[in-house]
Amino acid sequence: MEYEYVTTEIEGKVAVLKLRRPPSNLLNIAMMEELNDALMALRSKAKLQVVVLRGGDGLFCEGIDLKEHSQKRVQRLIRVFLRIFETMRMMEQISIAAVEGAAVGGGFELALGCNLIVAADDTRFALPQVRQGIIPPVATAVLPRIAPRRRAMEWVLLGDPIDPARLEQDGVVNRLFPADRFESMLDAFVVALAQRSGPVLKLARQAQFEAYYTPFPEALVSIHGLYMKQLMSLHDAREGPRAVRESRDPVWKNS
Repeated sequence: MEYEYVTTEIEGKVAVLKLRRPPSNLLNIAMMEELNDALMALRSKAKLQVVVLRGGDGLFCEGIDLKEHSQKRVQRLIRVFLRIFETMRMMEQISIAAVEGAAVGGGFELALGCNLIVAADDTRFALPQVRQGIIPPVATAVLPRIAPRRRAMEWVLLGDPIDPARLEQDGVVNRLFPADRFESMLDAFVVALAQRSGPVLKLARQAQFEAYYTPFPEALVSIHGLYMKQLMSLHDAREGPRAVRESRDPVWKNS
């Protein structure tokens, strides 16, 4: 399906989903609905292992289009925005935000919804919503769980630009790549993930999600069941240790 504001390219096990609403890729309702629809379509592709979300023309996203943040439209605007994160949470593929140029407000939150974030080292990050008289709903839920709580509080309350190096140090951004080598380093990062066993990646992601939302003792019980009942039924879970024992590279069947 063709969209006005989103493009999807699939090559092998990797899909690249690009935001296309120049010059700032501001998220309006129509664009967010297209993004959610595109993500839903990718969810159904069993052979797909990695989904890369990025902006067109070297800019990720500068936030939600506040022209649509009116009293009559705000309920639908926020509902559609939050639906994107539920869709990403339910995806079995590994999602990567590939961030360049700017990730501001809702654009930064969109990156936070992905499993992994890689960014160019000159990217402009900020959460300016409080300055605009609103709050960042996703960032307020996610950031205190992954970054130092007081640091997250400062980012939300002040809305100042956030140093990309600080985001990497605090575990919000996984990798910072030099801007002039962003494409080649992003490609290498994605290829490394796509070379793994797809079913094993899926279960590793699922195990972390289950552990994240449950107390530690319950998480161990749940992951033990996942390991023995789902993981050990896979060919690849037997092939990996066998390859180690035989001193060779594993041959994944993705099954």
